[in-house]
Amino acid sequence: MEINRNTIIKDLIESHPETLAVFKKYNLVIAGGVRGPNEPIAFFAKAHEVNYDILVQELNEAIAKGGGEAVEIPTLEEDKIYEKFVKTAIILTLTVGVTFGAIILSYIAVKLNFNSIYYSFIQAHGHAQIFGWVGLCIMGFALYIIPRVKNTELRHRNLTNICYGFIISGLVLRTILQPAPHHAFRFLVLISAICEIVAICLFAFIILQTIFASKEKPGIFDKFFKAGIIWLLISTLINFGMTLHLYKHDVLEIPKFIFSPFVHLYLFGFVFMFIFAINIRTVFAFLDIKPVREKAVNLTFWVLNISIPIYFIAHVLAHRSIIALRFSQGIVFPIAFALFSFIYGLRIFERSTKELQDVVMDRSYAKTIRTAYLWLIVTAVILLIMPFLGYDSDIQHRFHGSLNHAVTVGFITMMIIGYASKMIPTFKGIDMYSLRLSNMTFILLNTGCFLRVFSQILVGINGKPLFYAVMGASGWIELAALSIFGYNLWKTMNITQEVKSPAVGKLTEITKDTKVFDIVEQYPETLQVFLDFGFSQMANPVMRKTMGKVASVEMATKMHNVDIEKFLHVLNDKINSKK
Repeated sequence: MEINRNTIIKDLIESHPETLAVFKKYNLVIAGGVRGPNEPIAFFAKAHEVNYDILVQELNEAIAKGGGEAVEIPTLEEDKIYEKFVKTAIILTLTVGVTFGAIILSYIAVKLNFNSIYYSFIQAHGHAQIFGWVGLCIMGFALYIIPRVKNTELRHRNLTNICYGFIISGLVLRTILQPAPHHAFRFLVLISAICEIVAICLFAFIILQTIFASKEKPGIFDKFFKAGIIWLLISTLINFGMTLHLYKHDVLEIPKFIFSPFVHLYLFGFVFMFIFAINIRTVFAFLDIKPVREKAVNLTFWVLNISIPIYFIAHVLAHRSIIALRFSQGIVFPIAFALFSFIYGLRIFERSTKELQDVVMDRSYAKTIRTAYLWLIVTAVILLIMPFLGYDSDIQHRFHGSLNHAVTVGFITMMIIGYASKMIPTFKGIDMYSLRLSNMTFILLNTGCFLRVFSQILVGINGKPLFYAVMGASGWIELAALSIFGYNLWKTMNITQEVKSPAVGKLTEITKDTKVFDIVEQYPETLQVFLDFGFSQMANPVMRKTMGKVASVEMATKMHNVDIEKFLHVLNDKINSKK
């Protein structure tokens, strides 16, 4: 098997098991399914910061030494540690998360009044979303990704099941019992917070032990992971204090003046730190852009981590002290600056380096990641506007709701979907179950989020029933988007067996899944058809033998914006004329 930039890792390992030693040296093979990831070597080398030429040289040397048929393909157990966390997150968001949120939003729209719903229901929904959907996804991905980026094994793996059991117990108890007026069971609300503390402490212990056990040189992203763990622990302790308040005073609602800044502490602290860390480590390869600007990224880290505690304390005390109120209004400016600094440092909207221009692979996730950062810009702009709206005014509350939605759905959920669509197929060494469903998710989620964010702002400005109606409908659009995503991702995670493609026989009909190489190899006269449709690189025999073996007709037509139905019709007419 000749190695080139488009050679798929798992195919190489299957054809030449002796190359496994090279991949083990770079700790690359574990970042994929049982045979390695379904990714081209060139992309994989850039993503893992390995010199491509040196890697290929070592692979060729391993093949030259051989081993032949005596070398058996190793049986590697697929690492599914993330799976139960992600699947549970999907279940939670499609029940007490987005579904419940859509119902609440529709009720508010019908009543034309945000105060028509009990705040305890909103808080229970919020807890399920930020600790359940967002928290579980990040925890699951972190348990899988951090050992890979730190080139080490996950420490204390046996504790992850205990961690999972406690976090699920806490989430279920809190979500069901906080709004329930059954006083005899109120002690279980306190138990829920204790369960969550145990789970988060176990998770923090596992992650920190894994990071500290690594012999890799610390990267710029390391401190983001560590800071994220600290903010997660602080958030969990504050959550325990709020739950203790519910139990001690036998009430259903946590005071708004503490619950709202707590949510932002959790999001800006734990969630942003982990997302930023993963972005720093991977986005340059995922989007084929230059590495991050370290000075800008470091500036973001320090400004954000200094601002977060000031933001929380100032907002908690704003209703009591004019000084705290002024701090709460002023601190949003360094936070917004930090977000813009990170976007600049990450180079997220810069042009491709074209280092991977010749690499054929699905990059549909790229638009989702970039769109997530557009929503982060929207978040920062709303944050900057809010201090000028009047403290505790109705319009400020509406802008505040839009801010929360822009950050949780627009940025965080979009980022989760983008990374899940890229990394879970990589984890399993397969393709995403359906690219079409991924595109539907992208369109519907952005539509729903746009309608929700801006209709809620318009409700605050004008209050017309039309804006309430649009806002109420937005929740169901987002539910449709996340339902499609959940189904698509679940099907992807449930693929348990890789089927090796059989040798290609004589082609009698060309379909969207037919490989470009097989078409031209069997019917050389079709080369002119490719050239006529603008596939100029097909004139190069090397490109035909490399990219052509990877690219299907569907993939090729998408890359060149060619009408696939017309193209297939011409190709099939061409081969039928030779029969």
